[in-house]
Amino acid sequence: MQEKTGHGPVPRPLYAVTIHHCVAKGDLTEMKALANEAERHLHEHGNVSAALESLKIEIAKLEAK
Repeated sequence: MQEKTGHGPVPRPLYAVTIHHCVAKGDLTEMKALANEAERHLHEHGNVSAALESLKIEIAKLEAK
């Protein structure tokens, strides 16, 4: 779950370590909340991995010149 502060929820990074830690804890409610956060992130930002791969390809093209 996102941490709460006096100013609203604090977003947590959706790195693999965050997900693995959540799974290791075995808290179903937290796992569902994290899954929802990840789904929202994908919906809002798209597939970051695919975009990164495209970026790397363009970098390689420019470096080859």
